[in-house]
Amino acid sequence: MLFRRIKAHIEKENWFAVFIDFLIVVVGVFIGIQVSNWNEARVTERDANSARANLIADLHNDRDVYDVRKKFYLEVRNTALRVENTLDSKLPQSLDAQWQFIYDANNAGSMWPFKPSAQVYNQLLNSGKLSLLSTNSVRRQMRDYYQDAALEAGLTFKFDSDYRYRSRGLIDGALNEYNIEACGNIIGADPSNILETAQNYIPNCAAPELSNHIQETAQRIYESEGLINDIRLQISQLGSLLAFLDYLDDEAEALIKELEKS
Repeated sequence: MLFRRIKAHIEKENWFAVFIDFLIVVVGVFIGIQVSNWNEARVTERDANSARANLIADLHNDRDVYDVRKKFYLEVRNTALRVENTLDSKLPQSLDAQWQFIYDANNAGSMWPFKPSAQVYNQLLNSGKLSLLSTNSVRRQMRDYYQDAALEAGLTFKFDSDYRYRSRGLIDGALNEYNIEACGNIIGADPSNILETAQNYIPNCAAPELSNHIQETAQRIYESEGLINDIRLQISQLGSLLAFLDYLDDEAEALIKELEKS
């Protein structure tokens, strides 16, 4: 209808009316574009806020995981220190003390893998929506955390230490079976299952009624050539692992603060 009216004004050479009609068209197009841009900006802001909230939730979950793993690996390190102390001194004579030595020797090689939860980050990366989030520096920080740190965590758990192989090969089968059935170690649990930090991950475990097995195994571990060097290397690696957990925790905390400021 508007274009027919413009045509009629042109035929009558009513140029002022033509100008007014043309102006109405331009203003209408401009308003339409602005409304479309406003709707698009609103959708983009909504998506950015949702992505940011999901990332922050993931990072808080990571920090919970790191708290649990730090407590777990501190317990493992304490068992390793007790093993080193026994290997560096005299083998205890009581069955209870010898069993504790065996139990510690087994637990000193324990591992519970971890890495940053990158599900939300990868979804944003693969969909090309990572640009919705904050500045280039924050996106680089996320890349360092989710890609570089995750790779390092994966490499950390690709090795199976000499100590773990050697010590567990020295433990009697009957004692291994008792340890699995009766001692209730919380090792290798689902990483998504966040347990309370009050949890004792390597609980006390009473000695089984297998005195000959205990004496022979304790003596075998104690006399194993090279085990003292292996346990010292294990203690060093556990120290590095705990430092790496602190680093990841600090990185997650810093990312949360940056995302909350955005």
